[in-house]
Parts: sequence; C-alpha cells; structure tokens
Amino acid sequence: MKQIYLLLVAFALQVTISDAQVVTRGPYLQFPTSSSMKVMWRTDVATSSRVYYGSSLSTVMDNQVDIATAETNHTVNLTGLDPYSEYFYAVSDGTNVLAGADANHKFRTSPVIGTVQPIRTWVIGDFGKGNDKQMDVKEAFLDHVGDDMPDLWLWLGDNAYDEGTDEEFTQKVFGTQYGYGEIFPRVPFMATPGNHDYGSVLNILTGADPVTHDGPYYDIVDVPTDGEIGGVPSGYELYYSFDYGNVHFVSLNSEIGSIFVGGWDWTGASPFSSFNNSPFTDWLHADLQANDMPWVVAYVHQPPHTDGSHDSDAFWEVYMEAMRENIMPILESYGVDLVIAGHSHVYERSYLIDGFYGLPADFDANQHVVDGSSGKLSDGTPYVKYFDGPEPNLGTLYIVQGNSGSNDSDASLQHPAMYYGHGCDTCVGSTMLYANGDTLSGYYLTKDGEILDDWAIVKQNFPTGVDEVVKLPVSQLEVFPNPFKNETTFTFEVNENLWANVELVDVSGRLIHSYHSGLMSPGFKEFKVNAADLGLSTGAYLVRVMTDKRPAVARLIKVE
Repeated sequence: MKQIYLLLVAFALQVTISDAQVVTRGPYLQFPTSSSMKVMWRTDVATSSRVYYGSSLSTVMDNQVDIATAETNHTVNLTGLDPYSEYFYAVSDGTNVLAGADANHKFRTSPVIGTVQPIRTWVIGDFGKGNDKQMDVKEAFLDHVGDDMPDLWLWLGDNAYDEGTDEEFTQKVFGTQYGYGEIFPRVPFMATPGNHDYGSVLNILTGADPVTHDGPYYDIVDVPTDGEIGGVPSGYELYYSFDYGNVHFVSLNSEIGSIFVGGWDWTGASPFSSFNNSPFTDWLHADLQANDMPWVVAYVHQPPHTDGSHDSDAFWEVYMEAMRENIMPILESYGVDLVIAGHSHVYERSYLIDGFYGLPADFDANQHVVDGSSGKLSDGTPYVKYFDGPEPNLGTLYIVQGNSGSNDSDASLQHPAMYYGHGCDTCVGSTMLYANGDTLSGYYLTKDGEILDDWAIVKQNFPTGVDEVVKLPVSQLEVFPNPFKNETTFTFEVNENLWANVELVDVSGRLIHSYHSGLMSPGFKEFKVNAADLGLSTGAYLVRVMTDKRPAVARLIKVE
C-alpha cells in the first residue's frame, strides 16, 4: 500500500520516481535549530536541488525548497519550522524523487533554546574503520532504541580511517555495507575531527595555519560558525558551540596544534615553545563566559586522561598533553560538566574531579576528587554539583568513548582518575547521554547490547545554613607504605557522626573487600591491606570511604 500511495502522490505532482540520478551519499542532517534543519546529500551527476517536507507522511509533498544551481553536493536549508516538531521529507533533482517520502526520512527540530526538555544524544568515537565491530556497535544501538531515535548524534573524531579521504568517508561512513544509512536521514550529527581525519587536511610534520585547514571532513560538516544556534561566534568550522534545549555543547579541536611551528600552534602542543593563548583559547574563554545554560558538554578527539591504546604519560602524546595542560583548566574554571573524547580505543569514565592536569602518577584523590562515589543514580550515589555556594559548579566528569569501531586488545585501564574502564579485543560500544532538568546522565552500551556502566550528575542549590568554609566529613585519607609488596595501612579522620562504607576496589570499580559498612563515630581510623589474604596481584587499586556527603578516595599500588 505504501508504494501505491507514493506513486499516486508523485503522479499528482507530475513527479516521477526515477533512478536517472543516484544519491551516492545521504541524505543526512546538519545544523539543527528550533526553526530549521539542513538536509544534505550527494548525487552522481550535477543536478538542481529540491526538498519536499511536511508535518506528516501524508503532507510530505505540501512544501518545497528549491535551489536551481546544478551541484553534486547538495545543501538545502528548511526554515520556518515549529520548535521540537517532527517533519517528513524527500530529496529531489526537481523532476525525480531521489530519496525519502517514507517513514525513515524524518527529523525533529530542536526545542527553543533554554527550554527544559528531555534531550537524548548518541555518542561514538573512532568508528569509521569499515569493519564488523563498527557495524556491531551500530546494530546494538538500533536494537536498543528501536524507532525512538535520539535528538542528536556526536562524532568524536577519527570518523574515517586511515586518512580521512573522501573515498573513505563514502565507503566507511556513508556506504551501504559499513555506513549508517538507517540513522543519517533521521538524526543530525555534530562532529569534531580526529588525527586520522586530519590525514587529508595537512601534513602533521610541516603543519599549516589553522585558518587554511580544509579537506573531506570540512566538506561534509555544516556547523554554526557565527553563533547561529547560541554560543559565541568562532568564525571557523574548526571549533564551534551550540545550544540544544538547556545544554550548551562545545566542539573542541585537538588537531589545531603544531609540533614545530609555534605561530600555528593553537593548543600548545609544541614542546619547543611556551604557550599562552591563541584565537582558539580566546574564543573558548569568551564562549564559556557568555554561556547561561545550566549544563555544558564539551567533546574533543584527544582525551586528557586515559590508559588505553594511548597513555596519558607517554612522552610523545603531545596533543593529549596540550588538552590536559592548556585546555582543561579553561573548561574546569567555567564549571564544564562533561568532557567526552575518543582517540584511545577503550571506554573509560572518571570520578567527578577538578584541578588535575598532570600525569597519572601525580593524581592525588584527596586533592583532585570532588565526588568519589560510584556516580550511579541507581545506587543512590549520583555525582552532585551545586549551582551556588563556596565552590559553584565544581567538578568535571571525563569519559573516553574511543571504541565504537576500534579496540585495544592490551588495555591497562589503570588510570587512577577513572572509576570504570572497558577494553579488550572484543570490547567495543557507544555512549548514550541524557539531559533532563537538573540531571545529566548516561550509560555505556556494548556491541552485545549490555549496559556495563551508568552515571548521573545532579545539580542542586547549596544547602542553606552551611558555613562558607566547609569541613569535610572524611579527611586526610593516606596510605603507607605506597607502593607496597605484602601489606600496607590506610588511615583517615572522621569529623562527624556518619554512615560510611569503607571499601577496596580495583580500577574498574569491582569490589574486592569491604572493611566497614555502617555508622562511624568521629575520630582516627586505621585499616590494613594484606595482599596475600586478599589475593591481590600487582597493579593499582583504590580505597574508598563512601558517605552520603563527599567521599574520600586514595590510590595504592601493589608491586612484586
């Protein structure tokens, strides 16, 4: 019946469905606003562009936008739409319907900026391999969401391997065998580039002025450069920001550094010169300072903290170091809630932390952990941030989602800032983000459809009647000796009557031993860790004192 219906509509409009021209890429969606959406596609021969659209499948042909210029790469902006409303569409060369006018070619406009509306986002990184793992992750996502597609889709870089060529994007991202044809017509994606995408942008050894960066990645994306969807104008597709509902998204660019050419080094990646500021960091300050959305999510390719296929303490990882030392302090100073990255072919999720910009060995849980709980809403221990108080918006969650098609068969996953990690030869997956009112949450979905990690950040007002100088319920958590061979001792101070769980866990968050669960009175506490009794192998572990307020966490190392 659907085919008969489409033929009748086409006949009524004197439009024939024909394969005279072929859509070789798309249609796909860009530039989502509350009143518009850009529809983009590629044809094998140059044609004019037309998009039909309507608020239902029966009215899909009631409106149209035409561009007479003959092109192979088509962009049509549909405007005057209603906020957070569904539209069906079809693309045409002006004579023939080439794709659409069916249930899979539809989109939803964004809510009015600032509106409190449940927002769902799918996030993938390092995916464009053109392999079965990439497709397994996609199929697990489709099985998980069914027909209820998310509002947004974030790309974390290394979107097409190995060099980000036009052919690689066509085959491994838009292709019929390894592409995302079920998702492109329905969900707008907002991307950031990775080092593999930059293989077709510049020669990393010679570098190039960022204002000249161009290539297949930049030909594909159409993103706001003039603050059209909120945020401060960046002037470049290199990096940008936009608002969706009550979330401010910031697309960073870790690839605009330069190893040898200081004047072209916009992130401070060069080890041969000092770094103070650049057009990129100037814009980042201005954008975050101007933001008035309650939630801020930044996404980038190279992660500041990881122990997967890339390691934070490797001396050659200068682009990751630049993110950690030069960009993260800016983000944290403005209270950015979540930084999600790719590059390292694992999944990792941190505690809620602040002020940590060094190597893993420099991590001090007492100094850097804002909330050392599990962060799980289901456990009753979500991360808590305060809108006001002595340290408003303190704490940032870091996620590495770099295994949406890539994997690491020898992942260490022992970074002390990370609460959970997943990495192995078959460990691939994606992340789902949700923003709804005062809660930002998410979970990690594997290729097998399992949810192996979940987390939530809840924002609330600082408790009234609390002094500006807050005494921590648990303080001075120390481990000695550390590292240790056979036995070590950890001590801490309890400053009030409280309920606490004292636990030893591995770096993946798996409970190894519970030392105490229940009421604790104020005073000095001491516990011993015996490696033989607990069957501990060499490696990193965490001691956690979990309370209903701010927990305390310390790292300990077992050696031979």
